[in-house]
Amino acid sequence: MEDGTPDETGGTSASSSGASTSGGTSGTSGASGASGTTGTSSTSVSTGAVSPAGGTGGDGGSDSTGTGDQTGSGGSDGTGGGSGEVYNPDFKEFYGEDCDTGEPKEATNAKLPDLFASFSGTRMSKKSEWRCRRAELKKAVETFIHGEKPGRPEKVTGSVTSSSIKVHVEHGGKSIDFSVAVSIPAGTSGPVPAIIGLGGGSLDRSILTSEGVATINYNNGTISSETSRSGLFSNIYGNTGASAQVGWAWGVSRIIDVLVDERDAGRNDIIDPTAIGVTGCSRLGKGAFTIGAFDERIALGIPQESGTGGVSAFRIVNTNPKGPNGKSAQSLDSAWSEAQGWFGTVFGNYRSKVNVIPADTHSLVAMYAPRGLLVLDNSRIGELGSIAQHAATAAGGEVYKALGVEKNVAYHGGRPSDPHNHCAFYAEQAEPLRRAIRAHLTRKAPADGRMEPQPVATADLGAWIDWTTPTLQ
Repeated sequence: MEDGTPDETGGTSASSSGASTSGGTSGTSGASGASGTTGTSSTSVSTGAVSPAGGTGGDGGSDSTGTGDQTGSGGSDGTGGGSGEVYNPDFKEFYGEDCDTGEPKEATNAKLPDLFASFSGTRMSKKSEWRCRRAELKKAVETFIHGEKPGRPEKVTGSVTSSSIKVHVEHGGKSIDFSVAVSIPAGTSGPVPAIIGLGGGSLDRSILTSEGVATINYNNGTISSETSRSGLFSNIYGNTGASAQVGWAWGVSRIIDVLVDERDAGRNDIIDPTAIGVTGCSRLGKGAFTIGAFDERIALGIPQESGTGGVSAFRIVNTNPKGPNGKSAQSLDSAWSEAQGWFGTVFGNYRSKVNVIPADTHSLVAMYAPRGLLVLDNSRIGELGSIAQHAATAAGGEVYKALGVEKNVAYHGGRPSDPHNHCAFYAEQAEPLRRAIRAHLTRKAPADGRMEPQPVATADLGAWIDWTTPTLQ
């Protein structure tokens, strides 16, 4: 159930301990505890303009690469870190748009599907294959869960000031306009990182300000209603059957279009489009999770307490896991009834048979790779299905390991004991947030993502995957 603007119900949350794994598939995990190893090569893939983990962004220039494990100061489009392999060097919304994915097919599997096996059944052997494998995952998520996210419209224009971003879109003879409020931290200068908060977000604003991160307040409801799927998105495209979350993702992509275009025209020295994060809590956490998964220009996703329809793996939600408050994870039927717009219309045909979907929410986690992802959870509230969120994050994290950037993904289960009220940001999650900001937005430190579930909601990953993580060349 939803609790006001956020979702599910009130309660509390949790803090540390690593991912429990078995079957020899998973790899290293978080602060305390891990099992199994994965064979990953020593080189890593870094993002185009996002410049995460392991390497430095460099000091500018296009197509330059970072060096080793030292930290740096960001860089312009095309820069990266790690071993010098650059992912998404042209800073595209969808880097794999030219991949021939074919059509995903139903395939009954009670466990989380293999993230490394292509639609043809061939498993990945090279890191360079990730671009098109990710395109397949996107296709599967669109086909069975969310519906298709359109690409850039025919015309996108706008303006950027220190107080607002205005967006104008024209497509197919139709047009829309919207704007978002901007807040720049005092004492900062030059292009600054920014976090887009759905409904403003629920993070500790003082942390963002102290780290020099601007905030952008995104009114996602005007783009698409979570109940009717109508709004500015449908004004342009009509009723496509896409989820409201796809509409929200499309709107954020248009904001980034304006940031990039205005920067390139010399009119945006305010917000750095290569250092954008996205966050939201509860129903808005679902949206933040999906938004960041779909647009590869977003440097960092921070979904908070997103529950069913967000990070929680469908297959695990269906096992009816309970939390310390004695309540079960919100069921798929309940989530569908509460707000059908959390899903595409197609999901109505699959919510009772999710085991045939060749994807799950771990697929969206993987779609972030190699970019930054910090999942903030609240394992005190059973309705949030924290064990399903931890499992999805850990399973998707296997892709990060295979790419050599496992520190770019993190999970925090919240407080170890009550109280942890829904969408209340507690001190236990301050350091994970700072680490993520410094690695992926301000780029002042190497990535140090950690898997820190609470004991009450630590997933046994080996029970949910029957595949191994390959060593990628």
